[in-house]
Amino acid sequence: MSIILGIETATKICSVAISDDEKLLAIKEEGGAYSHAEKLTVFIQDVLKQAGKSLQDIDVVAVSKGPGSYTGLRIGVSTAKGLCYALGIPLIAVDTLQAMAKNTPPNLPSTDGEGMPRYYTTDSQRWNLLLEKAKEHRKKPTEAEMVLWKFLRAKQLGFKFRRQHPVDRFIPDFVCIEKKLIIEVDGKIHDFQKEEDKVRTEILNENGFKVIRFKNEEIICNIDEVVLKIITQLQSLPSGEIKRDLLFSPMIDARRMEVYTALYDKNNNLVEEITAKIIDEHSFAEHLKNNKILFFGDGAEKCKEVLSKNKNALFSELGMPSAKTINEIALQKLNKKELEDVAYFEPYYLKDFIATTAKKLL
Repeated sequence: MSIILGIETATKICSVAISDDEKLLAIKEEGGAYSHAEKLTVFIQDVLKQAGKSLQDIDVVAVSKGPGSYTGLRIGVSTAKGLCYALGIPLIAVDTLQAMAKNTPPNLPSTDGEGMPRYYTTDSQRWNLLLEKAKEHRKKPTEAEMVLWKFLRAKQLGFKFRRQHPVDRFIPDFVCIEKKLIIEVDGKIHDFQKEEDKVRTEILNENGFKVIRFKNEEIICNIDEVVLKIITQLQSLPSGEIKRDLLFSPMIDARRMEVYTALYDKNNNLVEEITAKIIDEHSFAEHLKNNKILFFGDGAEKCKEVLSKNKNALFSELGMPSAKTINEIALQKLNKKELEDVAYFEPYYLKDFIATTAKKLL
């Protein structure tokens, strides 16, 4: 059992957390301005009080090592080293970008089969708009949809189906991503919109999905035959599960169109090295050919206009720096005995400090 004090000061967010192994005991964080010099030690005292611990109870200090704000990193690291010296305990340093990537849900959206779907099957803007409508549709299923869902849910036919899952600009009734199969349940209104349904099916076909349709009365009066037809379709279709894994690109704002960034996979493994990158329309081009990439962090917003031209570029407000995730990674490193030399450890600035002249002189 190890009590870990985590410190995150690489961006405008000042975050401090205390964990007992994997259990988070207390956390305090605040963003908006670079005021770590005033807040950090106060936050440490506050979380110790919340957790019912004293400085003497801490077994190890974990700190976000960068890249990020030069001043923020210096404040965080110097505080961490001071505590380690005074208490005679080890120091663990965690890559800031790795911690940001870990602080983002690994399967966006959530993995609940009854809730939000695991994969994006449309662009990020449409996804966010359609998802709210999809949630409302799920709350008000038709009788036929409820009957059919009893047979589709929980992989009863051997494959996972999702209700009201956005695909392109539409929200089909049931979607099996692995087999690229869509099932539409048609009420009487569809007798009067056959042309619209034809166009909808063509667009879904262009997205690689096979579409089969059943009328309400077919499902309610002859569900066994309907299920048999679905099983036949599933058996005839090749596995079309999305091969493109979601990659995560945390971004910390540097200057102009430059960001500190890297690429991580869903298991938090480094895919592309940490770098200071000037973003243009060619950035991440090779990875975006075959993968969807989620961009997030305080540097992502300024890159959105350039990168969002690619349909595989997604953006999120999640994944901001947090001492909670610093502690999670620190526990892994502690178990592997990956400790820093307190005397010689320095922040990972990535770039040399460049002094600038203030626009307004006092």
